[in-house]
Amino acid sequence: MRIILVAMLLILIVLSPLLLIDFILPSSSIECDAGSISVSGLRNSPWVYALGISVSGYGVKAVATQGRELVNDFIRFFNSGNWFMLTIVVIVVTSLVASITSSSVSDSIKASVISITVVAVIGLYFMNNSLKPSLYNLSLGRIIVEDAFATLSLMIVFGTIVNIAIVAILSGVLTYIVLMLKPRPPIVTPIKPQAIDKTVEKPEGVETGEVKGKAPPLSTPPLCPRCGSKLVWKPEESRYYCEKCNAYPEDIYFKV
Repeated sequence: MRIILVAMLLILIVLSPLLLIDFILPSSSIECDAGSISVSGLRNSPWVYALGISVSGYGVKAVATQGRELVNDFIRFFNSGNWFMLTIVVIVVTSLVASITSSSVSDSIKASVISITVVAVIGLYFMNNSLKPSLYNLSLGRIIVEDAFATLSLMIVFGTIVNIAIVAILSGVLTYIVLMLKPRPPIVTPIKPQAIDKTVEKPEGVETGEVKGKAPPLSTPPLCPRCGSKLVWKPEESRYYCEKCNAYPEDIYFKV
């Protein structure tokens, strides 16, 4: 559940600069030989997928054949230097937020990769389902449009793969550093009271044995030979005693 929340947060972070640009430039267009291509609004705006094609995806434009000119028109619409810096900022911020909000390196990598991938999927969807159909109304041939958008799709996919690799490595390293800097709670080892129990058991056994050894030999106490009162057993001396005469029966017998 935590990784899903972190991924949603990162998706908003990745989309925020693109949505901000679309808000600042609500109405714009790409000029081509066949006319002006409207790119106003989120559903018809290339700002959503520009993060993928503006950095490492430029090299894929060589595969374009009949739609090469249309691909070049899209590429000229973006300032490669500015978008390169924007991509670096987005990747660094995404990795940094992922490292702070994640509890492990694997969660950070997963969340950052998911965010970049989701934004690329959104861009591919809008480009092929909203922007491409709008070009069929121009005087461009259908083959030209299909070829150009196939090349642009490859540019997005290739650029996204490179971005994913960068953000995965960076977020993993930053998360490892953050976790190493966090103070770790001290490990408390519970003490087993086995030794204490053993030492307590021995005195109890000895004491019980001693008490049994000093028990009175007769169940009924004998009578004093002088006064006839019951004698009291003295366990510490192991003999009987007459409390009334303050004497032991042995002493009385010897005196007699």
